[in-house]
Amino acid sequence: CSCINAEFGKQWYQRRVRAAQAPPPPPPQPQVVEKPPVPEHHNPMLQVLENSVLDCKNVTKNPTQKRKLEEVTGKIEALKDRLRYEQVSQPVVEHLNYIAGALNSKDYNQALYYHTSLAQSCNFSEVSAFLPGIKVLLQIGAQLHNVQHY
Repeated sequence: CSCINAEFGKQWYQRRVRAAQAPPPPPPQPQVVEKPPVPEHHNPMLQVLENSVLDCKNVTKNPTQKRKLEEVTGKIEALKDRLRYEQVSQPVVEHLNYIAGALNSKDYNQALYYHTSLAQSCNFSEVSAFLPGIKVLLQIGAQLHNVQHY
């Protein structure tokens, strides 16, 4: 009887040692969640914003501005996510299109005017993820293109 218990104890101990020596299982792979596309009618506005960021990145030599423009890129991604899931009201979309139109014409003063109008007239929680980034883009663009703010 004690022989069986000793053998059992030895086997149990060997299993525990092997388990402790075994490499841990690999971590689970993160699930890649595929996002739906942004509705096509928003693409022209987004293209203007993205092109403006690229234009500013290509013109500036200032490392602080380059860092801020990287942050703006993240804010534009936040805007895309909100547009993707239809979380932006029509009045906000209209103002963003006005901003993009002025920005496309390099009319930074007009774009800043539309930005200010939007910031004053909307629910800030709706735009807080992206609107400050757009303002930074407009300010940097105006600085780089030597526009006087009125």
